[in-house]
Amino acid sequence: MGLLGGGQRDLIVALPDHAKRWDITMVTLNAPDLLVETCRELNIELITPPQPWQEPRGGLKEITAASGRSARKAWKRLFPSFKEPLQQADAAFVIISVGGLEILELIPRSLPLYAFILERNKGIYDDVSHRNMDGSFKRPMWINNLALSYLRRWDKKWHRMLWNRPNTIISANTPTSARKLASSHKWPTLNSWIAGRPEFRDEEKRPAGVGVLWPAINPHAWPIEPTTDELEAWGHFELRPTTPYLLTIGRACFMKGSFEALTVAHASSMPLVHVGGGETDEMKKKATEMGVELIIMPRIGELEIVSLVRNAHALIAIARTEGFGLTPMEAVMVNTPALVVDEAGFTHTITDGLNGRRLPWPNNPDSIQQWVEAIEQSGQETNRQQWSKTGRQRIFERFSSNHQAEGLARGLATLDVQVELTDLEILPGLDPA
Repeated sequence: MGLLGGGQRDLIVALPDHAKRWDITMVTLNAPDLLVETCRELNIELITPPQPWQEPRGGLKEITAASGRSARKAWKRLFPSFKEPLQQADAAFVIISVGGLEILELIPRSLPLYAFILERNKGIYDDVSHRNMDGSFKRPMWINNLALSYLRRWDKKWHRMLWNRPNTIISANTPTSARKLASSHKWPTLNSWIAGRPEFRDEEKRPAGVGVLWPAINPHAWPIEPTTDELEAWGHFELRPTTPYLLTIGRACFMKGSFEALTVAHASSMPLVHVGGGETDEMKKKATEMGVELIIMPRIGELEIVSLVRNAHALIAIARTEGFGLTPMEAVMVNTPALVVDEAGFTHTITDGLNGRRLPWPNNPDSIQQWVEAIEQSGQETNRQQWSKTGRQRIFERFSSNHQAEGLARGLATLDVQVELTDLEILPGLDPA
């Protein structure tokens, strides 16, 4: 949980609705303040080590699977603290991120388990994290493949354990994530893309494929109208731009298409505001070469981020292998147009011309011109209002915390877990939107 990325925030957002159905014990190797506060408000027991676990980093540590081995030891040390709640539990829900797989050996095989794997490890199975900002490889790929061979074997070992486990459901957060995860381990995918409809391959209820449990978006954090606190924060925000601007959110890198975002900003003659850190020095250097006004935001608070999104001319999301893409959905909640690349997870949320624009990669004059036209359309109030209205409707129909809680409950009910279900309509997954 220490990463507090999209997946971690997703769980925190959904906790109130999960807590309506379950008596929850939360176990994690590191608990950020937001999680501690949420658990306190919901009266959820939180079990975490006295000293938060930190992921080992560095090239050698990655090669030797130090992160997984360290997490495994940390779970074993913590096990006496959650052994009794685990023995009393009716089911386990594990969100598998960094250090998550290694808890599997401590969960009794007889206990129904819902494994939520947001997306596969990009560093092992994709080459995007091994490229420089311009797309060139940081080192020859044969060296990467050789160096990561042990880490890949470690990862596959734990996924095999999960796949062969009885009383188990495996889901990703979108059809794109499900397909990529399944292809990495030669698993099938479930074609319905409806949360709460798992399939099993034998009488012991081992998973028959990877399904989808959609992320949860918190509308309260992204209100249609700015709150008094947000207006005050924006008024005192010394770094707020003074002219119309485009906005990108996420770690600056090749995967997030940071150079392509600069291309779009250059073509539209608008400043680009970047939030999220990353390889910002390379981004600044490229912006200077192109003559683009680039504003790199330091670490800022939640209210400032909401204000930056709300006041942007448009949010642009250009990313490779993105599993879901949370920021476009947050943008439409506050009436800001979301302009996204027509790839991967964005294809499940944005329908071109209905709740935003889905555009080709800006890598030639024709496609760049389409981005320029979309930015011009974003300035028209009728478009902003209509895209936001239909975008919010889609979120409330598919991506609410209640939908995630109901999908989880229906899935566990198929494992004979006694849990209260409702008649909430869960729609088929959008593939594409």
